[in-house]
Amino acid sequence: MPKYELMYIVASTISDDQIPTVTDGVLKFIADNDGTVIKEELMGKKKLAYPIKKTRNGFYAGVTFEIPAQKVSDLDTKVRTAPGIIRHLIIGIDEDLERMAKDVIAQEAMNKNRNERAKTAAPTEGESEATPVTDENIDQKIEDALSEDLKNV
Repeated sequence: MPKYELMYIVASTISDDQIPTVTDGVLKFIADNDGTVIKEELMGKKKLAYPIKKTRNGFYAGVTFEIPAQKVSDLDTKVRTAPGIIRHLIIGIDEDLERMAKDVIAQEAMNKNRNERAKTAAPTEGESEATPVTDENIDQKIEDALSEDLKNV
């Protein structure tokens, strides 16, 4: 089953003791439609960036769940018509999870290459490190570099 994430805001007109009723209603609808709740996160009451339906504060909640794809529109309708919920957003997170897994593999490969280059660039035993560039030998290094470039032309 595909994974989804629902984020919704409960209006401040709903009292704090009624918020569990609203959140339980959403969870019950997911369970009734052959879905399974993976994680529920209640983020608490926060001030909104702008008024929504004459409300300045809202209670934020998020739910990660699995549900058959054909039932998502029913869930959207249920949340849209639920009393007290002023905003909601449902997103599919399967693609994001796949992309994150690919990114982790690519990051590991890049770190492996980076570590190999660092090992080859570091002097091994018996080799001395390159002489550091100082004010005294900078002119000589510039002359050497220019003469090598002229020989290659």
